[in-house]
Amino acid sequence: MPTPQAHGIDKDEWFGLLPLMAEQALASASPANDPVVPTVDEIQDLYAQSHA
Repeated sequence: MPTPQAHGIDKDEWFGLLPLMAEQALASASPANDPVVPTVDEIQDLYAQSHA
């Protein structure tokens, strides 16, 4: 799967948007479909790992 970096998304911009993206992910209600609902910090960590 291509990473954000592979699509030319700047690392600093990506990391600056992590809090907003995590909040939006939780607000979408999709995490409620998982057996364990992640925290904002856990979602941010997953997004951070995906940029590499």
